[in-house]
Amino acid sequence: MKSAPFPLLPTVMRCLRLGCLLAVPLTLEAESIFLKDGKVHTASEMRRDGNFLFLKVAGPDGAPADVVTPLNQVERIDFGDVPVLAEARQMARSGDAQGVLEKSAKAAQFFRGYADVPGNQWQEVMKLRLPALAAKPNAEALGELQKQWTPTGDPDLDVSYRLLVTAQPSPDKATAEYKTIAQPGAGSLSAGISWLALGNAALENKQWKEAIRAFLSVEVFLPNQRLLQPPALLGAVKAFVEKGEPAKASALVDELRAEYPAFAGAGIAILESRK
Repeated sequence: MKSAPFPLLPTVMRCLRLGCLLAVPLTLEAESIFLKDGKVHTASEMRRDGNFLFLKVAGPDGAPADVVTPLNQVERIDFGDVPVLAEARQMARSGDAQGVLEKSAKAAQFFRGYADVPGNQWQEVMKLRLPALAAKPNAEALGELQKQWTPTGDPDLDVSYRLLVTAQPSPDKATAEYKTIAQPGAGSLSAGISWLALGNAALENKQWKEAIRAFLSVEVFLPNQRLLQPPALLGAVKAFVEKGEPAKASALVDELRAEYPAFAGAGIAILESRK
């Protein structure tokens, strides 16, 4: 069966009568759909329904035409640059976990629907959302992720997801896994999530030395996981202040001012709370 022009409206109406659901995508640039027979469709609009893609392409005369293509004929899809993901990455560089969660929500919903299609960006979305959830725990967002979840194909991302969903119902099990993963020199996201969780637990137990070690491990071993840096630095500021080493805490606040200025006020507040 070859891709062929197909009246889109009657097809949609037929799907609705059958109880089908058409995915509502976020705004994307034109997608290139590479077929196994060597053909390429450049679509200005694309919807997926089950095992079919509904495309809006330029016809032979240049006028818009509707095409339906079975997914088993698709080799891959080039989704191009996704504006909301570019914006979310910029927010991640500044440590804005809440902004990342809000900005990437539609992308997560959209790419979950294409997770089984080569070329999808589900993995890229999770590289943003998983550290954001570790830095800014959000029960609603985590619950939605559990509904959406499908493995990414990246072992570290999949382990990171498991750590996040295990933390609440099985804290002892999660802590044991944190300690196994959080080894000196480890630069994985799952190690960063583990150190952050261990640091927070040590703070709660007033184990200042252990908290400092865990939080500074995030800073030292995962400098590129910028979403994890503000909570780790703030945790270390708190631990140094409680340990009676305000000069070291102040140095970390200076680092926040330079790298993550939106979080400097929180660090200053911690310093002043002990004066």
